[in-house]
Amino acid sequence: MTCLIWINNRNKFVIKGLRPILAFFLSIVSFFTVQAQADTSNKITGAKAAAIQKTATVSKPPVEYKHFPSTSAFSLALKNKSFLSTYAVVSVVDTVAGILRKKTGIVSNNKLIVPFEYDSVLFINQHEFIVQAHIVTKRTYACNYLILDAQKNSVIDFKAIRITFLGNHLYDIHTATNRFLYNSLTKRSSATFDRFAILDSAFILLTTASEYQLCDHSLNDFISSPFKVLLQANDSTYNAVLYTEWDIYKHTGEKLFSAVRCDSIKASAEPATWDVYRNGNVYHRRYISRAETPLIVHTDSITYSKTLNISKLKYDTIKTMLRFDTVYYQSDNLLMYKKAGKYGYSDTIGNVKISHQYDTITAWHENMAAFMFKKKWGYLTRREELTVQPYYMIALPFSNGAAPVYDGKKWMFITKNGKNINSVMYDSIQKTISGKWYVFSKGLAGLCDVTGRELIPPVYEYLLDAGSDVYVFKKEYLYGLIGRDRTIICKPMYDAFQYDKGNNCLLLKQLYQTPLLFVIHK
Repeated sequence: MTCLIWINNRNKFVIKGLRPILAFFLSIVSFFTVQAQADTSNKITGAKAAAIQKTATVSKPPVEYKHFPSTSAFSLALKNKSFLSTYAVVSVVDTVAGILRKKTGIVSNNKLIVPFEYDSVLFINQHEFIVQAHIVTKRTYACNYLILDAQKNSVIDFKAIRITFLGNHLYDIHTATNRFLYNSLTKRSSATFDRFAILDSAFILLTTASEYQLCDHSLNDFISSPFKVLLQANDSTYNAVLYTEWDIYKHTGEKLFSAVRCDSIKASAEPATWDVYRNGNVYHRRYISRAETPLIVHTDSITYSKTLNISKLKYDTIKTMLRFDTVYYQSDNLLMYKKAGKYGYSDTIGNVKISHQYDTITAWHENMAAFMFKKKWGYLTRREELTVQPYYMIALPFSNGAAPVYDGKKWMFITKNGKNINSVMYDSIQKTISGKWYVFSKGLAGLCDVTGRELIPPVYEYLLDAGSDVYVFKKEYLYGLIGRDRTIICKPMYDAFQYDKGNNCLLLKQLYQTPLLFVIHK
């Protein structure tokens, strides 16, 4: 037991004696580890510093401006490779005919890439510069501004008197006559304008007179047509109120003018002129020659009756001689008379031509007269030949070999022998100002010519015959133009029209566009 205890005690003694040695060993190991990490860190830091220094040596400033008092001083600097930037705008003072003159060029990689041809050069971004060049001749003096691409060695000359860089490849170009924007990246130009406003990072608002246009920074149109005003509801919502647009057509179907943007338009008292109303103001616009033939107003050539053109003395003599109850009027040198409640015709000397056996008889048209017998209408000739038996409820006079009749249910056009011209019937008819006929079926309108032949079938919601070979039609609530041969001249794309009788023109308003509401997400 004593030995074990001793052994145990000895072990305890041994263990207690090793603790200081172990602690000393761990401290040495820790010291060398820290030292190694420090050396490694110093090596990494040195490498980074070298890389940064190398990068700083390679990276060049984009541009520097340098001035030299003479060409020789510039040549010496070029020889010594004194230009450290990507581009150097270099100006040199030279003497020409005893007069000091400053000229400017561009140096890149210690080479003159743009010769001394410009009066001044302004760096914009990347490889683009605005340069100024004076043009002096014996009679003129001009100062032009150009856009120069040093990388492509190209120059864009708008003959501009001023160019302003707006950022994001956008330039404000002023010429002697107009002003517009140009994007050097997309190579697009905007429409000309009076003023502009950059709404945000996405849109630019252009203003010309009382019209507005909206485009993006690439100069693509965001709204296809100019509009009246742009209303901002809040920070991101806009409302573009569009103008109404009118097209003007001649009676032949030829378009005189497109997209007259205005609040309203009407014919002016002055020939070939229209009053265009915009924002409460009126502008006169002339589009066609004053020498053009004005509208010929077509009148109705059909005469339904004529007043008596014989003297009262002769009238009374004939009445007594023929023992008529009444003599009414003269038509084609025949006198209508009434006897025993019936009507007939006689000549002016008393010979009966049409016996008095009809309830009513009309005047003569194209040697045909309509008569009523037992509340039905028919037609007869001057020889009292009943070419059309009394069958119709209404029978209108003949014109151009055709007569419209109504059988109590439908209208139709018949010939002098009673045949239906179109083999179709209509719900109602109406005469146009040119003598043609509107025909209606199931609420839709068509057109027949003066001979009763169908020109346009009744398939349109509305039809206008303005006395020409071009007609306005309406389909699905929109107006278009159709020719006499049923050729569609203009598809239905208008929501209103006016007929300008004085100039024989049609004013058609383009499809109404509701105010355009759009949101810009910022």
